[in-house]
Amino acid sequence: MTFHRIEPNEHYRDLRLTSEGGAWDLGLNAYASGMRVRMGVNNKPPKVLDFCIGQDASLFAPALTSVLKRLEPLEESVSPEEIDAVFPWAGTRPDMAIHLDSLLSVLS
Repeated sequence: MTFHRIEPNEHYRDLRLTSEGGAWDLGLNAYASGMRVRMGVNNKPPKVLDFCIGQDASLFAPALTSVLKRLEPLEESVSPEEIDAVFPWAGTRPDMAIHLDSLLSVLS
């Protein structure tokens, strides 16, 4: 599954990407506690991925690139459960101090 950039909306305020077939949205939202990576069904609130990557801006691009690389082999018709399986720690409010190496390992 590949994504391209489109206009932000209320669910993806800082960066919004949509899958080529339009089924999924993925993006970034800044909060006081840090930047969040979020993903969900197109034009709906994100309910598949939603985790904080912290406040270090130098990590935003590598973290998002890692998410995109992990999603690449998946088909557009993938289920939320199949996406969750790619990020097994993401539903646990991950501590990036613990999970960052795992997330970024796809870049090496």
